[in-house]
Amino acid sequence: MIHGIRIRSAWVALLALLAGALLVVDGARTSEESKPVARTYRDAPPAPARQTAADADAKSAGCLDCHSATDQPTMHANPGVVLGCTDCHGGDAAVRWSDGSSAGGLGVGARSSPSYMAARDSAHVLPRYPDAWKFPSSANPERTYALLNKESP
Repeated sequence: MIHGIRIRSAWVALLALLAGALLVVDGARTSEESKPVARTYRDAPPAPARQTAADADAKSAGCLDCHSATDQPTMHANPGVVLGCTDCHGGDAAVRWSDGSSAGGLGVGARSSPSYMAARDSAHVLPRYPDAWKFPSSANPERTYALLNKESP
């Protein structure tokens, strides 16, 4: 029995060593590849405790130009919670973009147009480490907690 415990302990120590080595290599790769971009962020007021539906809608107007068909109109099932998109997510809901097509039908060509990209970038809160957030989809990358710790609050 003692022999089995020693072997198991040796395996645990070896796996811990390998995991630590992988973290060091992954951390070095991330810090070498990701360079911060200088950004100027504006302070936003906290989400209001109460507001009218019209005020909340105004804080979501530009967002709905692009975020529409597959997105929920609100993250809150309770109708007593009246918040616009920018109350929680930040950004500028006054930025509007339209190429004449419906918001839900944005094709790859529209998404790569200079006018769309300019509107997208001015409407969103952009990350300090944009290269770390680039992936083949709009999904968040794995282990975002490590990236979020480097971002500006």
